[in-house]
Amino acid sequence: MWKYFLRRVLQMIPVVLGTTLLIYALVFALPGDPVVAMFGDKPVNEAIAQQIRAEYHLDQPFIVQYLYFLKNALTLDFGNTLRGGRPVIDVIASAFPVTIKLGLMAFCFEAIFGVIFGIISGLKKGKWYDSVILIVSLLLISVPTFVVGFLMQYFLGVKWEILPVTAGANPGFIDLLMPAMVLGSVSMAYIIRLTRREVSSNRTLDYVRTARAKGLSNRNVIVHHILRNSLIPVVTYLGADLGALMGGAMISERIFNINGIGNTLYKAILQGESNLVVSIVTVLVLIFVICNLVVDMIYAVLDPRIRYA
Repeated sequence: MWKYFLRRVLQMIPVVLGTTLLIYALVFALPGDPVVAMFGDKPVNEAIAQQIRAEYHLDQPFIVQYLYFLKNALTLDFGNTLRGGRPVIDVIASAFPVTIKLGLMAFCFEAIFGVIFGIISGLKKGKWYDSVILIVSLLLISVPTFVVGFLMQYFLGVKWEILPVTAGANPGFIDLLMPAMVLGSVSMAYIIRLTRREVSSNRTLDYVRTARAKGLSNRNVIVHHILRNSLIPVVTYLGADLGALMGGAMISERIFNINGIGNTLYKAILQGESNLVVSIVTVLVLIFVICNLVVDMIYAVLDPRIRYA
């Protein structure tokens, strides 16, 4: 198992390098000069502009800039922002806790309700509530996230006054509950349909019929035989989605005015903060690959047939 773990860690290195290189190349190819944009409507002082370019290595070729970024990233020194000169690591550290809280709440929401409704739908396939669950999940997949967000704001926040409409500067659990539901709604729909498919197919297999023939209770058959094998693809999806929730929170954070990493990334793109954009994406990529590594490690816990060679 440790050899497999080490091999997976080594496989993460080219993934991170390739992703950061691609993002850096895309940011580098954006039109416009971020240094000139810093002056706004004021005349550009060429002496100061050249000094800023030299300080941030913007006068160097693309590959040299990227190597400087990698060198500093190894020590978590992502440099400073172009506007204000604030350390990038401080910007990320101030924005990430809110996004982590929002992402974990959305993850718990989609995992709990997605699996529960998926199990109900899979075990009672063909019943009326199976049809209702499938219709609702299809609607959540079809309707854009911002539309779901605006509808929930109107009904839960404005009309019925159940939850706050916006999160504010220092959001608590209640403030983030509606954004978490919006953020996790699409993934919950996919989990419902994935769990339903796996449960409905596994409950007709030979090992399930054998377990029932041995006299095991219906609860033991469902928990220890059907669910244990049905949840493997669900765990795979959840592991990948946990990292995606962090980066995909941009829309939810913009709708509910949350000062998280998604909102910070959106503003950095608009302001031409290339270093901040690449740094945030690098952190998100690391979270994504680590989540996938954890998922691979817990496969054997769910299915004893899986062995690490």
